Formats: sequence, structure tokens, C-alpha cells
Amino acid sequence: MRRTLELGQRVELQSRDPHCHDISLGLYHQESEGGSVYVIHTYSSHPDGGLRIEAICRGLIEFAGMLVVSRDPQLLAFPCGQRHEKAVRRSFLELCKLSNSEIGGFLPLVRPDKKAECDLTVEVNGPGRYRITAAEDGEKGKRRCQAVARGFSKLCEMDVSASDLSMVSFDCGHEHDRLMGALFFRAQNVRSAFKEDELAASRGTLAAPGNQDGNA
Repeated sequence: MRRTLELGQRVELQSRDPHCHDISLGLYHQESEGGSVYVIHTYSSHPDGGLRIEAICRGLIEFAGMLVVSRDPQLLAFPCGQRHEKAVRRSFLELCKLSNSEIGGFLPLVRPDKKAECDLTVEVNGPGRYRITAAEDGEKGKRRCQAVARGFSKLCEMDVSASDLSMVSFDCGHEHDRLMGALFFRAQNVRSAFKEDELAASRGTLAAPGNQDGNA
């Protein structure tokens, strides 16, 4: 029996989830009266599929700072109502790498940085505005702060300040502290993130629901 749902525009696909019997998981975007919303869905009939979706939804709430929309626990949005599609997509992919028991919690806004040879911190500098700082003064730390800021700009579609290249901001003007913590590691290693994307793209895409087998 074919199952076709009005899920919206597909943003990302995890074609084989290693933590849930290789089922596929899709991230979909919809527009509502309140703004942009996202839903995670699988066409698999495996009994563990629902639990896996619940775990990833929980992760997007605790890890990336999203909220449940209305009474539907699988319909999520940012408090600002904006799309922030690249950031949601990246958060979804990171969560798909984790088992259900590993998902959850707020990641810190301080991380060690090998290239800077000191800790870097994401400092809140106003609503939706963040500055990357280094624990030690010096040109090496300054360069890394600017590099991480550029990483955030690419991952989250943030704006880099023209007057301070270590400062980035969301155009919505709302705070996204959890999201910044969630993607801090990726902002430090943004090239590796894009290499992973290229490898995933080279593996091809999943067929339409009507052409999938029972594990899709």
C-alpha cells in the first residue's frame, strides 16, 4: 500500500539511520500562519521508527532550542518563527549520528581549540548577536575567532559584522544560545562538515515513497 502525505518541502534526508535499523528519516519544512515549521517523518513501518523520531525531536528542542508547535509533538519551530533552514538541517544531521540515549542536553558555549591553543567562547552580545573570543590574547587567537565566526555564518546563515569580524548575528534579532552551542564544534571544523555533505550527496538520493521498499 502506498502512503503519500503532505509533509511540505524536504530539506534533508538521512537515507539509512544506523541507530534504528537503517530506516530513512526525512526533515521537511512547512509554512504556517505563525511562521516556518519543521516535521521529521519516516515511511518505514518498523515499530522503533516512532521512538526514533521522538528522540530526534527531543534533541532539536534541547540541543537546538526549538519548540513544539501547537499540540503536535513532531511539529517544531524556532521561538522567533524564522526559517533558519541551514541551521536546522545541520542540527538534524548531527542528531542522526547519535543513538537515542546520547541525544539531549545543552552544549556549552566554551570549547577548546587546538589551532588557537586555548579555549574559545561564544559570548552573547545582544539579542541574536554573538562574539567569538579567545582565552589568550595574540594574533593566533584572533584569527581563529574570525575563522569560527565565518564558520557560523556558513552553517547558520548569520551575518558577520563589518566592524568586528569575530561577531556574528541572526537577522531575526532573537537569541539562539542553544543553537550556537550545538553547532560550535562544526563552526570550528566547517570544512569537514561540507566534505561530509559532499560524500552524502555522492551516495545518491532516496526514491519517492511509492518506489521504496519496506525499510524506507
